[in-house]
Amino acid sequence: MADETAYSIGSMDEASALADADMLEIERPDGDPPTTPNSWLRITAAKIAAYALGKIVQGSGMRLSLAGGQLTLESGGAASVEITGSAATLGLSNMNRFNRCNNATAQTITIPAQADVEWPDDIQLEGAQWGAGAVTFVAASGVDLRKRSNRTATTDGQYAPWGLKRTGLNEWLLFGDLGSA
Repeated sequence: MADETAYSIGSMDEASALADADMLEIERPDGDPPTTPNSWLRITAAKIAAYALGKIVQGSGMRLSLAGGQLTLESGGAASVEITGSAATLGLSNMNRFNRCNNATAQTITIPAQADVEWPDDIQLEGAQWGAGAVTFVAASGVDLRKRSNRTATTDGQYAPWGLKRTGLNEWLLFGDLGSA
């Protein structure tokens, strides 16, 4: 029969369960040489769980949300999102889906700040101008939208594909079939 005694790591005893608000300390051994002090981060158990599960489901077509201490995993639903209004703001519902910007007249798509949408690291959004109306991308306050200097931030015609790659905190790279500047 297996030993059923509780084990300890350092000075911590095994806990029966963690509450969402429990704070955990994470040590990052970033000292060089190893004798220099390491850095520490205090974070809630819920945030660690959300981050870890978010990395697992990223790119799987599944959605993970954390609200009121409840972590929910949902099926990705539709393989595409239809954006039909003259203006829209991107959000987590645009992840892992093909975004069809489908309007007969021009559309403006806003990329919100990290403070408004908790974008995961290394996210990439993609889609196309599906209708006749050109799609122009604008950055919300505090967001940097990067692109080639000889291109506009507007798609170059019907069915023109576009992509947005998050390259840092509040920093996005726009690429695809964009108009000439």
